[in-house]
Amino acid sequence: MARRVQSGLMFNTLAAQVESRPVMRHLFFLACTLATLAILGYYFGTFDQYAHIPFLKKYADPTLFPNDPFLELRNENYSYFWLAFVPAVRAGVLEPVMFVVYVAVTYASFWLLWKLSMELFASPRAALLSTIAFVVPHLGFGGFPIFEWSLLNRIFALPFALGAVLLYLRGRPLWAWLVIGALFNVHVITMLFVAAMFGVDQLARLIQTRFERRRLLETLGSWVIFVAAASPVLIWRLTSPAAKVPNNPEWFDVVVRGSLANLFEIVSPVPHILFVSACGLSTAVLFVIAWRRTPTRTSELQHTIGRMNLAAGLIVAVQALTALVYPIDLINQLQVIRAGMWLNIFAHLWFARYLIERLEMLPGDKRLFWLRALYVASPLPIVPALAWGLARRVRNATLGLSLMAVVAVGLIGGALVVVLPYGLWRPGFYPYGPTTEWEAIQRCARELTPKDALFITPPEKWSLYESDWRTFSERSTLATHDELLMIALAPIHYDTWKERFTQIAPGALEQFNSDFFEAQRVTREAYNGLSAEQLQSIAETYAVSYVVREQPNTLPWETLQCDNEQYVIYRVP
Repeated sequence: MARRVQSGLMFNTLAAQVESRPVMRHLFFLACTLATLAILGYYFGTFDQYAHIPFLKKYADPTLFPNDPFLELRNENYSYFWLAFVPAVRAGVLEPVMFVVYVAVTYASFWLLWKLSMELFASPRAALLSTIAFVVPHLGFGGFPIFEWSLLNRIFALPFALGAVLLYLRGRPLWAWLVIGALFNVHVITMLFVAAMFGVDQLARLIQTRFERRRLLETLGSWVIFVAAASPVLIWRLTSPAAKVPNNPEWFDVVVRGSLANLFEIVSPVPHILFVSACGLSTAVLFVIAWRRTPTRTSELQHTIGRMNLAAGLIVAVQALTALVYPIDLINQLQVIRAGMWLNIFAHLWFARYLIERLEMLPGDKRLFWLRALYVASPLPIVPALAWGLARRVRNATLGLSLMAVVAVGLIGGALVVVLPYGLWRPGFYPYGPTTEWEAIQRCARELTPKDALFITPPEKWSLYESDWRTFSERSTLATHDELLMIALAPIHYDTWKERFTQIAPGALEQFNSDFFEAQRVTREAYNGLSAEQLQSIAETYAVSYVVREQPNTLPWETLQCDNEQYVIYRVP
């Protein structure tokens, strides 16, 4: 017990020093940033960058991808964020510039998370505990952590969104709405969620004050400021040709079955979707546990955060209902389940405060000590939620600790059994992209083929840590499975994609069953089953010049001389 008390005193001292010494505080944020980098890794050209990097290169060099309809979807990617990197592409320094920006926004996010905790609780200990906890990638709805392993516009928008929440809590709503309106031009979805949270709180305040004139004018003024600041992207979206094209009702069904069921379905027969849904629901449980037991729950700030969290929960519920009952195109295109990120953030901020208060009251309680450890270290919010329940219900401390250990080891071990074989966690440092044979064959194609060359490539080749063909080859390909990720946002491309995809992976689309990994498997088998005659017929139809095959699926054709043991580029006869 004495050792645990001593540990608590050291923690309290550290928290006080971090808060009182600015240099130490910023060194702490830097340490959190580096720790996140070590845990998650850093990748260039993979995950959601599979589309953004080719789009960016097309903006920088319009002669690239001259015959690839997928690249036209860059005009349906409503964000000005990537255009800022065009000079870096032309100067040949894109990769280091993006890495520096990634480190900067991650650092800024930790800073703002600390500031947000201090604004809510004025407790350096709670701020220290929650900030350390955010280093570990806690999963929420959709399986998304708060931090990710590559630079995306949503990652860039995160510290600004946190800053807007901080401004709002400090009673500066006009500035808060201005920030989210301006950043709407960077990442629409993130700022829509923040706007919804602010809007729900403002409406609640209006009702409480019976639509007091000053508050009504402030609310309406803030909305006008938001629309004015967001107008560049709003005008872009409203004037887009895609906005006038009716969606094929089949597109959403195929997107869900083939790729993104985790973004739309909360209840599913697929085990890993149920698992991430349980994690998402656990963030709501953690928040409710802590919110109800925080002595300051009568404060106005707490009620404000409660309403914001309610708004985020309602958004997730709307997504679940539309997926189960009737799909609404706009809601599905916005992928509103991502609002669960705010449930995740608020849950971990509030639960840290709850743990600190309980540890102050019961400094020698072993169960609280280990509950704090599970809160920080477990990537699965369901673990501390269940551990809290056990700590509350099992009166025998030794038995309670034993059950907590069994739950933690069982759930985290079970998650690793799923995560590691599928390659869902692969930390590493690849600021210039992965160094696999797949990326090597892309670079070979870039060196040995003309810009207007059209390829047929293995359509399933993409993952969280593996690039799409277009990323490093800078060459067009007929169709890929990962195009569904972009089709989910831009249904206008669905018919073109389906026509091409069914040629190179015949029968795969019909076998999609909401399991992404199974979809990749059937796609790979369908493509590898094509004969040389079938591939030549497809090539003649679409003017394809080259075909890429994975060993041992060889073709009796002339090959390009690439030093690659896994993939071969064939010239179509």
